[in-house]
Amino acid sequence: MAASGILLSLSFPNAGLMPVVFVALVPLLVWMEQSSAGPHRTSALAPEPRGMFWIPWITGIVFNALLFWWLVRLPARAMTFPWIIGPGLLALAVYLGFFVALFGWLARFIRRRVGWSLLVVAPAVWGACEWLKSSGPLGCTWGNVSYALAEHPAWIQGASIVGAPGLSIWIVCVNALLAGAITVRRRPARVALVVLAIGLVAAPVSWGEKRIRSYRPGETVRVAMIQPNIGSDEKWDTLHQERSIGTLARLTSEAVSREPKPDLVLWPETALPFYVRLEAQKLDRILELVRAWNVPLLVGYPDATFSLSGGVITHNAAGLMLPSKTIAAQYEKIHLVPFGERIPFQGILPFLGKLDLGQAEWTPGTKPVVFPFRDAPFGVLICFESIFPGLARDYAVDGARWLVNITNDEWFGPTAAPRQHADMAILRCVEEEMGMARCANTGISMLIDPLGRESKSSPLFQEAVVVGDVVLGGKPTLFRLWGDWLTGLCLGLVLVLTLLGWYRPLRRDR
Repeated sequence: MAASGILLSLSFPNAGLMPVVFVALVPLLVWMEQSSAGPHRTSALAPEPRGMFWIPWITGIVFNALLFWWLVRLPARAMTFPWIIGPGLLALAVYLGFFVALFGWLARFIRRRVGWSLLVVAPAVWGACEWLKSSGPLGCTWGNVSYALAEHPAWIQGASIVGAPGLSIWIVCVNALLAGAITVRRRPARVALVVLAIGLVAAPVSWGEKRIRSYRPGETVRVAMIQPNIGSDEKWDTLHQERSIGTLARLTSEAVSREPKPDLVLWPETALPFYVRLEAQKLDRILELVRAWNVPLLVGYPDATFSLSGGVITHNAAGLMLPSKTIAAQYEKIHLVPFGERIPFQGILPFLGKLDLGQAEWTPGTKPVVFPFRDAPFGVLICFESIFPGLARDYAVDGARWLVNITNDEWFGPTAAPRQHADMAILRCVEEEMGMARCANTGISMLIDPLGRESKSSPLFQEAVVVGDVVLGGKPTLFRLWGDWLTGLCLGLVLVLTLLGWYRPLRRDR
């Protein structure tokens, strides 16, 4: 169903048709329900009707190809092998589309074998499939349907209870009710399903608006985010490193001269284009600048250590540098970008480590690190990590009161990608009800409050100094306390129904 794929893509922020997400899956769900009728199998091993897997896959491919269309507009300098962009987009769309195909197959399998309505089955199976898509070395939440709501604060307050994954389940519930209204035969039932769908949208949004009106911000930390707008070619060229550091220093001097003075300065991901433990003289120069500014600096940089076997282990890291010329804490990025920062599955297939696709080949970190900072400890999400609810929750559980996201989105170019990437960070704030400072090399740098409202947003591909107050988190949300509990229920339900359907004789529609 290409129609559902197109509608889903239109619901995301760059197209600006957010409400479409609540009807986007209706064509696919109607087809799934109607095609469940007719001759039935008598064995769980017998094939399903033609198209039951491929048609949902087409939906997923169309959606992801349109959502990630910006890949074909990437600057050639962003890719080691520019010719791979086209095939890479197709491969990505096919891979991510597979989870929509799995949704279609599994939902219809349960529908036909157990007899449960798609009104119940579809939301649970969708939640389970989004969880699978988001897990493992290839895990990716980019494109999860809940992110279509990111720029509408009243619509996302439920994330404090069920997280972004739960919002996806909510969206599919509404789609399923509307699909049911089309496929059901009796008019009173149709009217009831439409009314229920409208209520299922209106009630959470009304509650979200009330939550926003009653919110009172608490303590704050004043931060200065430095957006140097340095191109990757320039940053990693040793001949231009002095100029890059000079740009950062100039903008920081401007920031710390403002009143009131910031409590903390943020530099973006890999702002220091050298291995800090291997180039002590360069590191000492940065620490001397921090001492002169008399303001702590949170900065991204590559780090390297030597293994017992004599090899070099490299990390994409962030460190908190103090005016006392010390590094108070360091965090190594855990969730690395597959194929961009590391080839996945090297633990299982060691030969993959020998492939050279131009990836950085970092080593993943092992645990989140809460940075001590006065009475306002914080957690750092490096680039891609802002798309994962679990890591932000880990920080909150470990005592962080606010979040920092440092990133380098320069390689995206002037495409839809920087906005899509920034929007996902918004949901992390609502899930944990804590503020975030997002510092990006070329934008979008911004502040996000605990309700997901952004402010002080910087333009793309311009130098910028963004100074403002980050609101600290207060009492824990239900999502922080219980985690992704709704998805857990969906996984359990889908597992039970799948096993039940596998061993139960096929039921005929009544």
